[in-house]
Amino acid sequence: MNSSTSSSETDPGWGRGIIACMGTLIGAAVLVLALMVIVDPYDSGKLGLLGIDGVDNRLTQITAASRARDPNFNAAILGNSTAQLIAPAELSGATGLRFVQLYTTGSAPREQLAVLDFFLRNHKQVGALVLAADPGWCVHARPKEEGAPFPYWLYDRSVVTYAVRLISWQAIEQAFQRLSIGLGWRQRMNPDGFVSYEDIWPPGQFKEVGWPRDPAPATSAGTRATFPEIAALVEIVRKLPADVPIVIIVPPTFAATVPKPGTDVALERVACDAALKAVIAGRPRSNFISYRVDNALTRDRDNFADFIHYRPKLARRIEQGIIASLRDGESATIDF
Repeated sequence: MNSSTSSSETDPGWGRGIIACMGTLIGAAVLVLALMVIVDPYDSGKLGLLGIDGVDNRLTQITAASRARDPNFNAAILGNSTAQLIAPAELSGATGLRFVQLYTTGSAPREQLAVLDFFLRNHKQVGALVLAADPGWCVHARPKEEGAPFPYWLYDRSVVTYAVRLISWQAIEQAFQRLSIGLGWRQRMNPDGFVSYEDIWPPGQFKEVGWPRDPAPATSAGTRATFPEIAALVEIVRKLPADVPIVIIVPPTFAATVPKPGTDVALERVACDAALKAVIAGRPRSNFISYRVDNALTRDRDNFADFIHYRPKLARRIEQGIIASLRDGESATIDF
């Protein structure tokens, strides 16, 4: 009996079986990686041999990469969902530029800067930039990132950093979506990225959510003037040609959320606005516009979906202000 057990444990067939199993797994992994390389599931431009255009996914953190590298556009709108309703087609039609919407839902400035850097790396000539700067830009220290991790690997310069992320269920799903687009079985997303959130928040509804997160007041005047997110933006803008126009807007919020004049929060907002305005100083056809005001438009709940997401009526006004700024710079007449 002991001889039989010893014989089965030392049978070379066991070893061959394990090797065959490992070989099958490795072979499958190689085939999956080959598929990822050929398809480029996120349309990053780092890989891909099939020439498929576009993606189809509502997860803006990953789909923005496809649009940000699209050579059909030379101008971009950046921000989180408070920039979402700014229609690139409206800006393009009025300026002759080709705008793409690169908002990323729920994103922080650091994440928006990663998308901006990717856009600039993929466009040697930039026609204009529009940035919607919510209160997240006014922090005095870069916050610890929370929630679902942003895919910095997708916007990274390294092909290797990108490639090691491609053997995953998400990447496989994206690859088959891209193949379906290439075969004509599935439509790609709107190439310019515009998606109205009124599809899920119909007109006439106002949700008591989304109160803007204004940073806590600084403990000193010196600290109040320090905005690391804006400083990071300055470093990127400094590398752009001097004739690239930039329009920075502060999106409107429901009037009840606007800081009261004379309060510490209002003083913080003034300091942050000054820092944002300094980003575009000296640039032709550039402007800083704060739409975060208390007036008849922002007191009307019909103009908002919640405390920070405005309706098309305000979006059209903002677009006109951006268009006027790209034409006349800081001397533009802005009606809001």
